[in-house]
Amino acid sequence: MMWWHSRYGVPKTWVSDNATHFKNQVLALLSKFMKAKQEFVVAYSPCLNGSVERVNRDVLQVLRAMILEYSLSYQDWVHLIPLVQADLNHSPVPSLAGRAPIEVLTGLPCPRPISTIFVPGYAPISVNTSMQTIEGSLAALRSSIEKMHQEVTDQRERRTLLNKKRAEGYQMVNFSIGDYVLRSRVDEKNQNKLLVTWVGPYVVTKCNAHSFTVKHLVTGRESNVHASRLKFFAESDLEVTEELREHIAAQGIVLKVESIRQHRWNEDMHDYQLVISWEGLEAIEDSWEPLKVMHQDIKVLVDAYVDRAKDEKLTTYYNLLKA
Repeated sequence: MMWWHSRYGVPKTWVSDNATHFKNQVLALLSKFMKAKQEFVVAYSPCLNGSVERVNRDVLQVLRAMILEYSLSYQDWVHLIPLVQADLNHSPVPSLAGRAPIEVLTGLPCPRPISTIFVPGYAPISVNTSMQTIEGSLAALRSSIEKMHQEVTDQRERRTLLNKKRAEGYQMVNFSIGDYVLRSRVDEKNQNKLLVTWVGPYVVTKCNAHSFTVKHLVTGRESNVHASRLKFFAESDLEVTEELREHIAAQGIVLKVESIRQHRWNEDMHDYQLVISWEGLEAIEDSWEPLKVMHQDIKVLVDAYVDRAKDEKLTTYYNLLKA
């Protein structure tokens, strides 16, 4: 403890479990003299202080593997501790925002493994030891370490939130611009039952804070969709073939009606048909749609068209349809 304090300074709080080598009169007296506060947590609790036990389990596994690899006696395991410790301290880990523990603690860059094999030539560097230079270097070091620690804290908070959402059953998604995704579409039937159908693929064109902007491959229309309404389809290097476009066009995409152009009576259907012009599609793709269906889907547009058409038979039939 004294060696640690003399090297790194006195921490304000000591956190440990209730083991006798932590909870005793000697350490209590030492913490009193050092003006530090002792806090005890439950042993082997992963949410409190279980990280050390978790690392020790990996250390034991590595030691067993190294003993077998180098054909050593199990009594010589103590000589392998420095190797394992150096590997743990100098290996970048995701929980530290991709940095090594030695870098987070000291601010020094982590040496590369290849540096033990290839040592490049270094030119002599003259160091300015003036007080102004030293103060500037210390300020830059403190700023760098504070920024690095903030990144580590943010990474841990994101990981904690992610674990909570996974435990609650949420499926986290992370799409990139250019990825191809499927979009869920809710179909409301006459029985008022909601059925979700996955349509697409769409291509992601923009990543927002809580949603993604996706573009339809046939119409080119873009729309903002929440991440929970999307699922992954393919990477950005997907080859969009003509067969894929035909498949997308044939899956019943939801289009917006641009206008109603004309009408006619269909004897086989015993119903009027309307020529619907779709927004985002060419005029050659206009289609004849039943009046009964269009009356349910776009009632306001149909009302306006019937009034504008000035067709007595159409008006009479439409009034009976609405009655």
